[in-house]
Amino acid sequence: MSKTKTKTKAVALAPTAEALELLKESFPTEAGYEKTLLPRLSMVSQDVTEGKGKLMKVVTEAGTFFKENQTEELNEEGKPVWEKTELGTEIEATVIYSRKQLKYYNEATELYTSSPVYDNDDEVLPLFCDKKEIDRGTVKELQAKYPGTTLAGKPKSNLEVNRVLYVLYEGEVYQMNLRGSSMYSWLAYSRKVLPPAVLTRFSSEAQEKGSIAWNQLTCETVRPLDADEIKDITAKVTEIKNSIAEEKQFFASRNAQETVVEYIKKEDEEDFGEF
Repeated sequence: MSKTKTKTKAVALAPTAEALELLKESFPTEAGYEKTLLPRLSMVSQDVTEGKGKLMKVVTEAGTFFKENQTEELNEEGKPVWEKTELGTEIEATVIYSRKQLKYYNEATELYTSSPVYDNDDEVLPLFCDKKEIDRGTVKELQAKYPGTTLAGKPKSNLEVNRVLYVLYEGEVYQMNLRGSSMYSWLAYSRKVLPPAVLTRFSSEAQEKGSIAWNQLTCETVRPLDADEIKDITAKVTEIKNSIAEEKQFFASRNAQETVVEYIKKEDEEDFGEF
């Protein structure tokens, strides 16, 4: 008589209240400087087309997600080549950290004005354009120098506060930049959940305003993370915090302006679109 072997299925344990509290304490509003360039996650907010008139065709639909990884190959300018991979119109990932950056694009000059990634709104930040420091002040002070109006005629600043997220996707940490309606969609979602404690489904929905059409990011909780996943996330958050501390010590030990300029140069060279 043969014996039947039975397999015991591993049961995912729910995280303890203490583990969740520790994770909550380790998830600040923003992060700090980052030495290395992380691989990137992005979403096409508007259809990408080729050709004109009757010959025009959509080559990439709005709402399509991509990941970009830096390769060892260099282009003609000696800059790293990024490999871009299409992921479809929906991804599941965990946001483990968040930070901010000031940014403004001048359509007339085709130049970006931006700050380094920062932690708190009361910090005195340098502002750069064309790889040169052009101003310095708090977020409120700098934004006041770039007045603008909304489509409804209400006052606003053209120097936007963008969100930069660290996202764990398929075991690797990526950087995701958010602005505009997609950023506000994320902020509304993040107020309802503890982002590092849940697996989030990112997709999008079509939006229209006048003649402008785009896809706005949407966020939905798939499930809470289990105890082992929480432990792994907490370890990654600790690594990020340690990296931030090391980076700030590095900046403090050298000429601050020279160091930040080099950081901005690197960031400008690898600039990529937000959605």
